[in-house]
Amino acid sequence: MPGGLRQFYRKQVRRRILRVLIWVRLHVPPGLRLVLGILLMIGGVFSILPFLGLWMLPAGFYIAALDVVPLWRRLRGRRRPVTSTANPSSPAGLSRPAPPCVPPVPGRNPHKV
Repeated sequence: MPGGLRQFYRKQVRRRILRVLIWVRLHVPPGLRLVLGILLMIGGVFSILPFLGLWMLPAGFYIAALDVVPLWRRLRGRRRPVTSTANPSSPAGLSRPAPPCVPPVPGRNPHKV
């Protein structure tokens, strides 16, 4: 298969997977998504049966992952990651405190070395 055609098929598969995940997120209730993902993974184990196949394992992981992160945050008691008020891009525990303010010595220029 030529490289251009392979890239085309990869993009098509990614688009279809994304479309299915968006549909599942919008139409399936949150608790049921996790159960559906686990059932798909269990069905993927029995891939020797005609309809069940290995395609069910990654599909189950993708669908279950839609619920795992929000569930984990809810169990830990917070909805969003905590960020620092001084620097919103860094987590709260990792920002360093400001150095203590030292008054300048009279008669000495702090900028000259």
